[in-house]
Amino acid sequence: MEHMNSNRISNENTVKQWVLSLLAVISVSLFPLLFLYFQNANEAAFVEVFPPVPIVIGLATVIFTVFLLITKNAPKAAIVTSLLMMLLLNYAYLEKGVRYILSGLRYWHILPIFLFVFAHIAWLICKKMQKEHANMLVLIICLVFSGLILFNGVMAMPNIISRASAESIAKKEKAKTTQTVAQDTDLPNIYLLIFDEYSSVDFMRKYYNYDNSDFTDYLEKLGFNVSYTSHNECISTKVILANLVNLDYVIDHNTPESAISSYSINNYLFKYLASKGYTITGIGNIEMLGIENSAMKISSLNAKTVSGETVVDLFYKRTVLWPFYKVSYNQAQKIIISAFEYLKNPDNFPQNGSLTICHVDCPHEPFHFDRNGRVYEVPSMNWKDPEYYLGQYIFTTNQMREIVNSIVNNDPGSIIILQSDHGARASSDPDLYMEKFTLEDMSHIFNAVYFRGEKLDIEGLSGVNTLRLVFNKAFGEKYEMLEVPPDNFKYK
Repeated sequence: MEHMNSNRISNENTVKQWVLSLLAVISVSLFPLLFLYFQNANEAAFVEVFPPVPIVIGLATVIFTVFLLITKNAPKAAIVTSLLMMLLLNYAYLEKGVRYILSGLRYWHILPIFLFVFAHIAWLICKKMQKEHANMLVLIICLVFSGLILFNGVMAMPNIISRASAESIAKKEKAKTTQTVAQDTDLPNIYLLIFDEYSSVDFMRKYYNYDNSDFTDYLEKLGFNVSYTSHNECISTKVILANLVNLDYVIDHNTPESAISSYSINNYLFKYLASKGYTITGIGNIEMLGIENSAMKISSLNAKTVSGETVVDLFYKRTVLWPFYKVSYNQAQKIIISAFEYLKNPDNFPQNGSLTICHVDCPHEPFHFDRNGRVYEVPSMNWKDPEYYLGQYIFTTNQMREIVNSIVNNDPGSIIILQSDHGARASSDPDLYMEKFTLEDMSHIFNAVYFRGEKLDIEGLSGVNTLRLVFNKAFGEKYEMLEVPPDNFKYK
């Protein structure tokens, strides 16, 4: 009986050690990826970070199995595997630290050094560490990394819930707008086209010695009304767009992300036009307003950094694979090009009663295109060389020229609002952002309106006030012009 009890206790301990060992390996392996997700939960959905999960777990399982065969001890195999996974998944940071001290070393020098050191540590763990110490260390690793995952998950939960709520609202609003059919055949089509970071004429003269008056002259001959002194309330796209589609200054930089998302999706503009019988069509980088990109069958919902990287891109660029991992920018380029092509194609112009709203990240950084529309092999973030922004600006201008020409010729009774959210910010360049490029200059926007070829005085109006004036004239409303709030946010 005593022998049987002893075997049962031994078996229970073995199962416990196996469970703790596997949990330790999994928690260590998943923590870097989950940490990235939790830090960006307000922008990214979990489905965006899931693809690397089976890869990471599969790699950890293979390594654990190899060391288990060598050590014949699950806790020791788990410790060695956890150590190696931490090295592989956080390698870029470790290499950066070494190169900070020894700047002459490179990847092919540092990686063998790390592997050499790891091999010696692994040998010591396998041969010298006592089983009791291994069991205790596995328990500590499991508790620490599981605790870190749980803590960060709890801290991110408000953002996760907020994002899920916003997506639910978006689906409901989409159903409302897509089910509405225009009843009034006299409703003019409205094209609200926002080109992100497209600078005003004065900005381009001042900072790039470039005269864009040829384009504004062309617009005026086409029947557009152009404002040369318009400015917005800030230089934050999400704030500007949310206020624009609400025809009012409903939020600012201090508004919580959940409220910004709610105002953006459940906005006044869509409700107002839908009540009049308008249908809503979204083009480009439009998901923040809760509608899909109709210019592409598969819209890009993945959150991206300013340079166009997804959360998964950031994860892989921190691993041992960083020199070999190339970020794919094809999707970002396709979104831009598809938006331009959609807006130029007369087959996409509705008969009446439709709002086509487009927000496109161009000429916003990163710079994908030169002035002739040729694609760079790797998008640039270089603001020091003015040709990159200027080139993409000129490319965008040429596309805008073709777009408005096509709309006016094929839909002359329409209303076209052509705007930017802000001017060039160079937010990735600390020498330009809020230094050479002043806040006042960056807040100046490009602003032009085609109102069925009629005259409309929009000089000096912000984006919000421009829409209010257009609606007054188009629908007989009596919106007052609002004072543009001062931008007191501390950007630096």
